Amino acid sequence: MEIKELLINNIDYLCRERKWTRRDLAQKMGIMEASLSRSLKGNPTLGTLEKIAKALDVSIKSLFEDSNDVEGFVLLKGKAYHFNSLKELMTIEMINTHKV
Repeated sequence: MEIKELLINNIDYLCRERKWTRRDLAQKMGIMEASLSRSLKGNPTLGTLEKIAKALDVSIKSLFEDSNDVEGFVLLKGKAYHFNSLKELMTIEMINTHKV
C-alpha cells in the first residue's frame, strides 16, 4: 500500500471510530472541508498533519502506521467471518451496516 493511501485510510478509519465525517474533522482542525480534501489529494504539509493528529488526538506517527497485521474471526448477526487485515474487518463492518 502506498504511503498516501495508508494515510487516507487511517484518517478515514479514525474518523469512523469517532463517528465523524471529514467535514467534522476539518471543523475541528479549523479549516474548510475543501482545504482538507485538497491537502489529502496533494501533499499535506507537516502543519496539516499536526492539525489532523491533534484533532484526532493521535500521534502523527499513528497516521502512517500500517495496521494490516490484524487477523481474526468475528461473529456478527450469527455469521462467522475471518479477516486478515483491518481493511477486511472494516469491509465486514460496512457490509453488516449496509454502508457498501
